[in-house]
Amino acid sequence: MSIFDELPALSPAQFFALSWDCPRIGKQIQPAAECRIPSTAELLGEEVFADLYMGWNEQGIALEINSNCRTENDSAEIFIDTRDLKSRVHISKYCHHFIFTPDEKDGVFGKEITRFRNEDIHRLSDPAELSVDVESSDSSYILRIRIPAVCLHGYDPLQFQRIGFTYRINRSNAPSQHFAVSSEEFNIEQQPSLWGTVKLIESP
Repeated sequence: MSIFDELPALSPAQFFALSWDCPRIGKQIQPAAECRIPSTAELLGEEVFADLYMGWNEQGIALEINSNCRTENDSAEIFIDTRDLKSRVHISKYCHHFIFTPDEKDGVFGKEITRFRNEDIHRLSDPAELSVDVESSDSSYILRIRIPAVCLHGYDPLQFQRIGFTYRINRSNAPSQHFAVSSEEFNIEQQPSLWGTVKLIESP
């Protein structure tokens, strides 16, 4: 047996630096083609069960998540590095990990759960500052999310026109859906160097 037989198989996505041009929006995101985050399911060997849309402006970042799957423990995790520091292996003060749910949990639909290193620790954002609008049925849900700049340490799109980004959309008893990197292969919560890059561009 070769030592390579014990190594996990890597998906094709791990051999590419993935990036996407995210358009500037007005007050509300629209589920238009230019706002749709491209799927990396084929590269990661995953099933697509949710469409994600994203836009930005100086006031913050907006997302819309449309899932055609509704289970008991649905959640959407959003990972953002406001400086896209790919050279950093560990979580920095510019990294953020948010979780949103279509069902109210502990009185909220979304909160920040970032685990910082001691030297980079700062106050987690107040859940009351996150805006989450939910539409839900027995078979699907829509999350409309606004993450204001005050919740994104280091967010300055006029000076830094790109951010590190990935997501994990979870469901019960079935694999999750990701962007750029799979948590089946890596601990994405602690490895922002593997996240994709989102370029903050003016609207096309």
